[in-house]
Amino acid sequence: MILILKLLVKLIMQKRSSTSKKALKFVFYGAAAIVGVLLAVSTAKKKGKLIQEGGEKLLKRTKLVVKSAKDKLNKRQKNILKLFEREEKITNDMIRTVITKVSERTIRRDLNYLERKGYIEQVGRTKGSYYILK
Repeated sequence: MILILKLLVKLIMQKRSSTSKKALKFVFYGAAAIVGVLLAVSTAKKKGKLIQEGGEKLLKRTKLVVKSAKDKLNKRQKNILKLFEREEKITNDMIRTVITKVSERTIRRDLNYLERKGYIEQVGRTKGSYYILK
């Protein structure tokens, strides 16, 4: 948009008097300032949204820590919850790569316990299922 305005001003300035050239410069720079302000506001809104999302994630983690201390989670269950710090969705395969030396049934029991206590929610019931934080 700014390039179009510049080209337009150049074309008009070649054929106009000095008074109209000054007026056109004023209009052009005013329009450029308005565009700059709009871009700055847009950027600030995006950053504000990111800060708000980060704050919400921090609040969720804090609630998890407080709740996990109250519920006395075991080490495996705490490790499962730590996975959510890096990922929004967790699959059984992801959990098995982090938690080794236990059976798949034990992992399922831990996941069911965390779901019953309100920490996580299972989305789907078949192979494509995954877990999210509540």
